[in-house]
Amino acid sequence: MSRPLFALVVAETRIALRSPLLWLLTLLTVTGRTVSTWHEMPDWSVEAVDTATSALVIGAGAMLAANLAILRDRRADALELTDPLPVRAQTRTLAVLVAYPLVAMAYAAMAMGMQMAGLLVNSRPVGHFDVRELPAGVLPVALMAVLGAAVGRWAPNLFAAPVCILLFFWTLVQFPRSWLLPMVPYPKLAIDPVRPPAWHLLYAAALILAVGTAALLRHGSRHPGLVLSGAGSAAAVVVALTLTLNSPAAAAAARTEDLRQSTRSVTAGADHCERLQTTRYCAFPSYAGWIPLWRDAVGPVVAAVPTAFRHRLPGITQRAGTGTFDPTVTSRNILTTMSWGRNGAERDSRRALAAQMAAAATGFPRGTQRGAGPSGCDARGRARTVVALWLIGQTEEPLPATSTRSAVRTDSGKPTEREVPASDLGAVDYGPAELAYARQLLTQPGARERIRANWTALTAPATTLDEALPLLNLNRSAASETPKGTPCE
Repeated sequence: MSRPLFALVVAETRIALRSPLLWLLTLLTVTGRTVSTWHEMPDWSVEAVDTATSALVIGAGAMLAANLAILRDRRADALELTDPLPVRAQTRTLAVLVAYPLVAMAYAAMAMGMQMAGLLVNSRPVGHFDVRELPAGVLPVALMAVLGAAVGRWAPNLFAAPVCILLFFWTLVQFPRSWLLPMVPYPKLAIDPVRPPAWHLLYAAALILAVGTAALLRHGSRHPGLVLSGAGSAAAVVVALTLTLNSPAAAAAARTEDLRQSTRSVTAGADHCERLQTTRYCAFPSYAGWIPLWRDAVGPVVAAVPTAFRHRLPGITQRAGTGTFDPTVTSRNILTTMSWGRNGAERDSRRALAAQMAAAATGFPRGTQRGAGPSGCDARGRARTVVALWLIGQTEEPLPATSTRSAVRTDSGKPTEREVPASDLGAVDYGPAELAYARQLLTQPGARERIRANWTALTAPATTLDEALPLLNLNRSAASETPKGTPCE
């Protein structure tokens, strides 16, 4: 590197490091991603891709900053100042092509590192972490910076770079599964997704070299090395893309497309099973690390149920976000999702899973409340409602029932919106009296023994709250309300 070029690279690097576009977008990226993921336990199969994709926001700033650096030559009187200098325009372009991609990659790497550190706070990550996703996020940022410089040379207009940014992101949105892109933003499947091979990194690097060469060719092709660089980079793009598209990973991605079909069972592949105490837990293999979290949520509820009745309780099986429900699985299992809370939100996850087990133990319809009908059901004035809420309290404090508007179909088949109950037990309504009695039981010594001794009577659907109070050794302190909806079966 010649001394004038080295001096220009240092000067452009200092300017790039001070660019408000870059550091503001870096701050925005880190803050936005940290806030959006703070309450979700990370799945590396998804989060590594999302973290790498988020760096493209910084790439957009790098494209604009590099473009503005190139356009300095087009400002008023700029040519009169630069023409007498011994440094040619080609050298100035090369300095921008070196400085801005390096600074952009440094900002992107820093942002990704801070995001990864945030994902590790109070978390138990699952999924497959592919370290190649990190350079797969940094290289497109460098490509965007180089593209900004090339656009500045071939289309010296302030609007050209913003248009290129829009086209760049539009392409990512329209073709998220195409390995022709320098960045593949969408994991083929959240459960152990098949991602592009290492050849794809070579493809992105070759694109950087090709676009950078194209920027320099704007000044003429008299230099033999520049011509060879252009031909070599174009050949590298073709070779790397061919190797990528013909790799075993590409064939595996084609084979796993059926996993996204709606005809596949939502629990297909959840075959990592463990029996802890009396409950069977089945998870997707890469999510097995969450089984202890499920056990901590469900275990206290199961332990409160009389031993003679525990064999009737369902197991816990993980489900995917798309697919069909297999009745042979749903009838014997509680289905849990591919998400779990952290940093305070884990209490909601624990409560939701414990509530499903409590509902199953006391005979309430589980999951989507199939037996409750489309509008839910009302469990006011029933003994098993108090027992179910008490069971939830073994894990987390039970909460009052609320309601939500949901689309249902009338008898004539026309869709309409109705108020549907929403509570810890699902689409099951109850009042403050049942919740108050359950909270009293949670503070009383000997409540577990009384509930176990009278389990059959207390969980019978016909047993009223008034009949249960003597069995629970509770005084009448709150009058139960009359059911406002269809009584639960």
